[in-house]
Amino acid sequence: MLVAPALDMYAQRWTSEDEDLLVENLELGYDLEVIASVLGRTPYAVAMKVVHLTTKGHLVIMGQGTFDALVRVSYQGTD
Repeated sequence: MLVAPALDMYAQRWTSEDEDLLVENLELGYDLEVIASVLGRTPYAVAMKVVHLTTKGHLVIMGQGTFDALVRVSYQGTD
């Protein structure tokens, strides 16, 4: 009889610390393979977590030009 391996061998729950580390490393510009290695996860698992956080509105991903424009607009209102 074939027995399925334990689920915890393949999936770990994401802690808030894991999510914070993921976001921090994304902000620092690390790629998914590096982040996956740091978190002890697969690049696919990390990518899916990014999608999940983005879908839930907990993570916003934007290009450098968009970010720079947002910063400029934000500082214009402080004069």
